[in-house]
This record gives sequence, C-alpha cells and structure tokens, in this order.
Amino acid sequence: MPFENSIKALQVAAAALGIPAAAAGTYSAYQTFFSNDATCHKLRVEILAIMERNVPVESKHTLLRRDVAEFHRTCGKSDPEDTSIFQAALRATEPVTAAAAPAAQNAAAPAPPAPPKAITHVGLFGGSGPGEQQGWVAISRRDRSSSAWELNFTGYAISETSLPPPGTVLTAQRLLSVWSEVQIGPNDESKLRSRLPKGACVRVIGARGVGNRLWAEIAPAACS
Repeated sequence: MPFENSIKALQVAAAALGIPAAAAGTYSAYQTFFSNDATCHKLRVEILAIMERNVPVESKHTLLRRDVAEFHRTCGKSDPEDTSIFQAALRATEPVTAAAAPAAQNAAAPAPPAPPKAITHVGLFGGSGPGEQQGWVAISRRDRSSSAWELNFTGYAISETSLPPPGTVLTAQRLLSVWSEVQIGPNDESKLRSRLPKGACVRVIGARGVGNRLWAEIAPAACS
C-alpha cells in the first residue's frame, strides 16, 4: 500500500541517518528532519480564509483561536509579521464581556443589553482608513537559523549594503504587516496599522536597516 511504502521509505532514510527505528515513519520524525514551511503555509492559508469568512464574530473568534495559537507557537519566530496580523484579528473578534450586575435596588429589573463591542480591523494598506496611506514595512529579514536574508519584495536587489532609494516601486511577495514606526526587537502590536497583501505594489519613501530587519517607509503605488 502507498502509505506503508512511505513509512518504509522513511524508515530506510532514518536508518541511513542513524535515527532509531522506533521513531522512523512518525510525524514527529518528519517534523524533525523536514522544514516546517509547509505547516506554516497551511496554517497561514487557513487563518486567512477564516478572516475573510462571513460568519458571526463569536464563531470567527472560535475558529481563529486554535490556529492562531498554533501559528504563534510553530511559526512565530520565523514569521513575526503574519503573527502580529493574526493576533490582531483574534483580538478584534474577542467576545463581548457581560455588563456588570445592576445595583441591588434595581436587581429585579432586567439589565439593559450590552452595547456592541467596537471591532477594530487591521485594514488593507492603501485603503481609506487612518494609517493605510503610509507606513513602515520589513522589506527583508534575517533567518534565525541560517542568518541568510529573506526578501519580502521584488523590484530591487535588496541587501544590507544596497537599500532601495526613494521612488523605487516594490512588489510584495507575501502578506506583510505595515507599522506606524520601525520595530526594534519584539513587535509592538499597538503600532500595527494595516496589512499589505501579496502582489501589492508600493513606492519607497526611505529605507534603513535595524537589527535583523531591513525597513522601508512606503506609500501605495500602481503596479507597472
């Protein structure tokens, strides 16, 4: 059977690598010796689909909670940008807290319904909301395991010694967070302003490198 053949193949590979036979063929062994990129990609697709789903806020929160927590645990260090966007979406769908009980003299009277909770969505960059016309985005980040730079945009040969000059038009290769200011160290999610979708084009206003990320201040631009 195909499944049994796959297990045997993993066991043979495990033997060649000196892995104990008892561990071969298991999912944990697969995760140990293969990249978690596929896992992160699958979670990313599922979370984005839930964010766009037209369901009640309470249901959306329930659907998001487990996947966002798993994404944070598995992919948070390697993908801090998406982690911030997903956690903001989760907070925006938190259930409304019940209103405090009325005073004792009015205990017999029914409590008025709690007002709807204001939901603050992280809008798309280039929209009409505040903070969606200009901001800072990580154009490249250093991989924690290999120390190599991973580019988030095409349109310029970005490197530590070659940052895109003002006026350069870049195209996002993936979903990215747009911030009100450069993030140094852990992200300050109160500074998250919007999200830049994959394939969107932006114009560079200025660029600089800080820590393990290269940054550019951007504005919306038409794709040529």
